[in-house]
Amino acid sequence: MALSRKAFLALQAYRLLHGFAAMTGAAAAPVLSHYSRRVKNGFKDFFGQVQTATGPVLWVHGVSMGESMVAAGFVTELRKKFPAYQIAFTTTHPDVYANICKRGIADLTAFFPLDNLVAMQRVFDRWQPKAVFVAETDFWPEFSWQCRSRNIPLILINGRISEKIARFYQQFPAFAELVFPAFSLLAVQTSADAERLLNLGVTADRVKVLGNMKADLTPAAAASLEPFRNWLGPRRCLVLGSLHPSEFAVLQPSLSHFAESGVAVIIAPRNPANCDPWLKELQGVGLATGLRSGIDAGAASDILLLDSMGELAALYRLADVAFVGGSIDAAVGGHNPLEVMQQHVPLLMGPNCRNFADIVEQLKTADGIEIVADATQLQNAVKNLLADQKLAAARVAAADAVFAASKGCLQRTMQALSEIVSL
Repeated sequence: MALSRKAFLALQAYRLLHGFAAMTGAAAAPVLSHYSRRVKNGFKDFFGQVQTATGPVLWVHGVSMGESMVAAGFVTELRKKFPAYQIAFTTTHPDVYANICKRGIADLTAFFPLDNLVAMQRVFDRWQPKAVFVAETDFWPEFSWQCRSRNIPLILINGRISEKIARFYQQFPAFAELVFPAFSLLAVQTSADAERLLNLGVTADRVKVLGNMKADLTPAAAASLEPFRNWLGPRRCLVLGSLHPSEFAVLQPSLSHFAESGVAVIIAPRNPANCDPWLKELQGVGLATGLRSGIDAGAASDILLLDSMGELAALYRLADVAFVGGSIDAAVGGHNPLEVMQQHVPLLMGPNCRNFADIVEQLKTADGIEIVADATQLQNAVKNLLADQKLAAARVAAADAVFAASKGCLQRTMQALSEIVSL
């Protein structure tokens, strides 16, 4: 438990700086709340004013969208294994917070507190967690020290240790001493993640390579595809999934090329409300376009807009090539590529994939994905994949290997927990 002199001084300096920042933030909160949902909805939580627990607690933290997908799925298994415990869930993302509350995933939901002494002490005192779980990557000195000083097991699940994180802690070893010795287990996705931890001085007995949990948390798609098969006929098919308006604008110039080439295109807006304006826009430039809701009318079209919910994941099965949206729009950060991988289809995404950075980086390394940033790149990538069956098959095989390597991670994680956490 004792810290080296450098680590002790680093902790005191960190507390001083964070305390000053917290006071400054509190003073600015009335103004910031008008511009930030985080501040408006999470102000009390930031300062540790969370709801007090009424029973034993397991605390699960998912910092943002991708991490919280893992954390929420992990909570389901925790409840099965430890039904007598309340689940406390924290995040930094307002959409995640709203979704967790709406779905009733946790008993106690809050925004992650500021990493200062007062806020963290309040949360730990009010929840008295018996164990704390962090999804993927979010390391905080005070948070870690509170776990360590209170002898609370701290576990990293589905961990990612980027080169940037490793470089920071190599440059500031006093902070590494504050963070990593607090973890009872660091369950990481790849051997590269494990190697970075070992280089930071983490002992091998606390590091396990268990794969990527997201592969276990992508549900099998189920939807009737017969109407789509009838519409498609013998044509090749490109699916543009979960497109945002900015991405539709970027990729639209390629659609006339696909129509002229005899490639059918299914466009699934992230928000189905965009179907009507997109329909008018595409028809206005002479492209034969229809809606999924009118697919049984029998009208021929080159482009189909998916104005329904719950069918996209299954539709990827019909694609010869699929693009996953949210990945050109930097404000979004990418939607789930695993739905395409699950259907064994060549995968394209844009350059902004932070929500699924772990999977995308593995796919890049394996050459199981191609990144496209505009209409010309999309057009060329689709052309190459449709013309070269060996290339398409190689991409799919590489992505299949990435997917298969991660299957079973959730159960391996639960088994690892049972070996180190006694509740």
